[in-house]
Amino acid sequence: MSCPHLSGIAALIKSSHPDWSPAAIKSAIMTTANTLNLGGTPITDQRLLPADVFATGAGHVNPIKANDPGLVYDIQPEDYVPYLCGL
Repeated sequence: MSCPHLSGIAALIKSSHPDWSPAAIKSAIMTTANTLNLGGTPITDQRLLPADVFATGAGHVNPIKANDPGLVYDIQPEDYVPYLCGL
């Protein structure tokens, strides 16, 4: 169920910021995510240990913060070529 929710949040952000690129929208969603659950403790994995980034991704999405993140990281398609060629 995360895909429809995040798609809706991305559409909300795009309607508020029509000039933002997909990379900027992704940045806004990821940099404003919470790594704590609603109880204020770290998100846990299946072993009830604090989950790492591989288990949770960026964390629990916060649509209100994502719509007004303050700072977003943006990249243009032409910026990908030097990055990929440098690998």
